[in-house]
Formats: sequence, structure tokens, C-alpha cells
Amino acid sequence: MKYLQDIGEHGFIRAIRDKFPIAAAGDDAAVLASLKTPVVTTDSFLEGTHFYRWWTAPDLLAIRLLEAALSDIAAMGAEPGSVLSAVMLPSDMDVDWLMEFYKGLTSRSDCPVVGGETIEGSDFGITLTVLGECGNNDPLLRSAVKPGDSIWVTGPLGRSLDSPELLKRGRNEELTAMEKEQVELFLAPKARFDALPAMRSCGVKAAIDISDGLFSECEHLARESGVEITVELEQVPLVPYAKSYPVAACSAGEDFELLFALPAGALPPGDGFYRIGTAREGQEFILTNRGEQIKIRSQGYDHFPLV
Repeated sequence: MKYLQDIGEHGFIRAIRDKFPIAAAGDDAAVLASLKTPVVTTDSFLEGTHFYRWWTAPDLLAIRLLEAALSDIAAMGAEPGSVLSAVMLPSDMDVDWLMEFYKGLTSRSDCPVVGGETIEGSDFGITLTVLGECGNNDPLLRSAVKPGDSIWVTGPLGRSLDSPELLKRGRNEELTAMEKEQVELFLAPKARFDALPAMRSCGVKAAIDISDGLFSECEHLARESGVEITVELEQVPLVPYAKSYPVAACSAGEDFELLFALPAGALPPGDGFYRIGTAREGQEFILTNRGEQIKIRSQGYDHFPLV
């Protein structure tokens, strides 16, 4: 087994350049083609906070982190362009593991790795800066919801409910079929670029990705757009494991589906989209269940929760 300390930073960079299609890795900065309407996002992931190496194979773990970062680009209505990766690596990391990780990170032909940075640290972490392109389309904004719009999601939610705990338990005991399905959904999210054509054709102007939980994202839309958003809990689609725990499922986050507003009078976007609520005059988020308003304690993930 070869460790990072055996080959050094330059040896590691040469190894990934030789094995994977990483453009411009030999220069001080990446030179990109001109973008008409660029959008840019940055996501940081730290082992022990956002993931563990033992969760899954290294290439699949990298794909998961990349898709999570790309989800912000999809939420803006853009297409993927390129990605820069800044990694913090302990010196005793296994080089073969890292090569498999970069195999996953460079797996999307429509979003090449164009550079980044490598530093030594006590923990394994990675920051992905992703560039996308809206072209002739306007970006989808959190501030573009209008009173009278209906509120929709692009797919079932709840994929992260209990999933880290299930992964840990699965190391020592057999999981049920439903628990295995839940873990598989959690480990393999997909940024919803496939939903954008239908959303654009219906005139959608406002969207956000569901990374911190449905309720939290609804709060963002309501605040940024200056509207009241009411979600009908019984209308929210859920993955099989989460159907008995709708409030917890909607608070769990890391679904990476899109939450969007359909303009009043527009035709529905078709199969695979779910209407869950309505926007009205006001500026708050309201949750109902079969017509009765309900209060919730946790609205979603917060890196710095109040104490």
C-alpha cells in the first residue's frame, strides 16, 4: 500500500493528471471559454461532518459529493460547465483510494475538472467550485415567486432520513430491503438537470434545491420573494422508508430535488412533478396537514444551530 507521504504533493498531482482528464492542471489558473450567463457555486465537505470514507466505494463517494455541488447549478436553471477541486489530505491517506476517488470526480464528461488546490491537513476534506451556464435563459431565482404561483417538487423526499445511522448499523447487521433501498437513495443523489426543460417550457422563474430540508427551503423562498408559502404535508411525495415520518423526512435535507414555483395559469409540467402548495400575499411559511395548520420544531439542517 502506498501513502500520500510516500509520493508527495507533486507526485500526487502528476498521478491524477496522468490518469484522469484534468484540464489546465499544469498552470497557475484555468483558462475557460467565455460564458454568456455564468453561474458559480462552492460547496465544502469535511469527513466526519458531511461524510465518512467507509460509507461507500471512493468513486461513488466522489460522485455523491459532485452531484450535491451540481444541484445548486441545476437550481439556477443552468447547465454544468466545469469544476475546481481544493482538497485537504492527511499525509497517511492511501494513494490507491485517492485515485479511485478522482475516478468518480472526473466521471462527468459535461463537467470536467479544470484545476484546484491540494493542501495537507489533519482531516480529509474537499471544496468543489462548480461553474455553470444559463446561456440565453434567465437564471432561476429564489426571489421570483409571485402570489398565485403553485409550489412544486421534482421528486420524492426523505432520502437522508436515518440514512447515516442505517449505514453505521449495516456494518454489523443485515438491513431490511427497505432500509437498503433508503441507503442506496442517500448515497446516489442526482442533480436534476433533466427536469429543467419541462420547467422552462412551463415558464418557471423561481427555484431552489432541497439540500437543507423542504421546510427550510420554503422559508428561503418566502423570505426572498416576500410571499406567504403554504405547503400541504399530505401532498408531499416521500420515498418508501420515510412515508410514516413525513415531518422528519421533510426536515432531514440532502434530497437534492428541486423546489420551484409554477406561475399562475401555466400548464403543469407533466409526470414526475408534484404540486405541494401555494404562494399568496404575505411573507412566511405555513405547513398544513389535511387543512389543519401544524407547528414544527425543526425546519432543516443548520451548520450553526441556536443554543
